[in-house]
Amino acid sequence: MEVTTLAIEKLKEVIDQEEQPSSLRVVAMPAEQGGLQYLLTMEKETQEDDTVLSLNGVSFVMDSDSAPFLEEATIDYVENFGGQVGFVINNPLYASAGGGCGGGGCGCG
Repeated sequence: MEVTTLAIEKLKEVIDQEEQPSSLRVVAMPAEQGGLQYLLTMEKETQEDDTVLSLNGVSFVMDSDSAPFLEEATIDYVENFGGQVGFVINNPLYASAGGGCGGGGCGCG
């Protein structure tokens, strides 16, 4: 999994607002129309079967079911004129995948 510089900066802003240090949990799950959808949540604890990845001072947590689907994924942050603002997960292995907020977007921050 890769994370863009802008996404790291925005995640650090979110983490700085937390009372206790948090990790970003990334969950990949089957979508109703096929492909994958993603869920991003801030969490303070990890589970025994989690994979933890630290990138530029930000901790990412994936459960054992999600980790294989996220190997080629890139997390980005977008602000565009179409009104889309937030985190987006691009995954070349599952190009038709959507996010929890539609269009591959995920609501965190």
